Amino acid sequence: MSEIANSYPKVLVVASGRINASDTANGGLLLRNLFAMWPKGNLAQIYSSGDNGDEGFFGDYYRLGSRDRRFGWLYFLIKGGARNLDELRTTVVAGEKKRSFKTRLKAALIARLGESGLYELLFRPVLSRQLHAWIDNFKPDIIFAHGYTLTATWIPLQISASVDRPICFYTTDDWPEYLYADARSRNSVIQRMVRRAVRNSSGELVRRARVCIAFNRFMQEEYRQRYGKDFTVLMHGDSFLRFAGQRSESQGAKTEHLIVSTGIFNENRMPLLTDLDEACAILMSRGVSARAVVYPVNLRSDYPTFRHVSFEACPAHNDLAAILRGADILFLPERFDDTAHDIRLSVSSKAHLFMFSGRPTIVYSDPRTGIARYGTEDKWAAVVDKRDPQLLADSIERLIKDAVYCEGLLEASERTARKNHDLSSIQSTFLDLVQKAVHGPRI
Repeated sequence: MSEIANSYPKVLVVASGRINASDTANGGLLLRNLFAMWPKGNLAQIYSSGDNGDEGFFGDYYRLGSRDRRFGWLYFLIKGGARNLDELRTTVVAGEKKRSFKTRLKAALIARLGESGLYELLFRPVLSRQLHAWIDNFKPDIIFAHGYTLTATWIPLQISASVDRPICFYTTDDWPEYLYADARSRNSVIQRMVRRAVRNSSGELVRRARVCIAFNRFMQEEYRQRYGKDFTVLMHGDSFLRFAGQRSESQGAKTEHLIVSTGIFNENRMPLLTDLDEACAILMSRGVSARAVVYPVNLRSDYPTFRHVSFEACPAHNDLAAILRGADILFLPERFDDTAHDIRLSVSSKAHLFMFSGRPTIVYSDPRTGIARYGTEDKWAAVVDKRDPQLLADSIERLIKDAVYCEGLLEASERTARKNHDLSSIQSTFLDLVQKAVHGPRI
């Protein structure tokens, strides 16, 4: 092995979704950036779904099969041809249009299994002889645990106990708090049982981790109190150089102001585009011409039709910089519904890209969310923390007309990006943490 390869420990990543060579998944982008300098031969992953068929970003992969779960034969019999229970539930519900009793019953059972998390308890993972052999062949120095499911939490603990290797725990969302905490099942026997398993396994994972990484300072503060351990903050990262060569002039005519947004538009965010459309109409009534183009990561044909908001296919990550730089204003919606509390420790995966773009940003979100708190406290965005198209229109108009205000936001954006989102600094810190965990004294 070369001297360069020796300086990079061998990392075994346990994450439910496969880290492909290229895809639009936020987790994939995060880990591809984090491990960008690592030799591929020093990276391997255990996963259960999300394989897009490409060569993959890591050097080796192990996909969990029936032998890697308790009653695995039954688990995969239920799944049939689906890659995971979410896909199966979608397929079955789509088939419900036939309205057969059998189809509707199966849809209800699959939905219940998936939403409650009961299937994770029933089909708990085990280290099969084949998985043991694969791990022994790779010879990891450290296990990288992402969490998000009970399976992806238990497996790192099982491997660490089996091969005596340290764990690195890094999460971008507070899944230990919300996983399987479905309000519709609150206080049910199943939910209490599954939630107890989530709390116990996530707590054990943190307790046994030698490296603990939080995605932002809000998570760092909360987790320090919750788990009694120190967490290092590492956020999404990028480089100003990647944005510097992109055009910065507006894509629209000088008499029209272009608003651009991108990300995953689900049931939490999609309704907020109705507010953006109404805000543009309000601006038009004031003599200010504005339109919005949204680039959803999950573009579908059944999106609603708006007067002033249109949809385009989301470009590849490397092409997105030009789109953002070509906007007059960037729009970052989150949510105002009852689930806002669930993401109080989260920050949008697009926030840093908006900062690097050098264009003014509006965050439209409940004040409890991590992104609203981040924008308000660090002043890198105009934050509208009440759901009101009129207030949104006022904020857009101020960004259009108040050059001094805009300049202050852009200065704070650049300052925040350099402090928290410089990719080379993040990669260097991460490598140092992993090296110390592997080569340092046991704790």
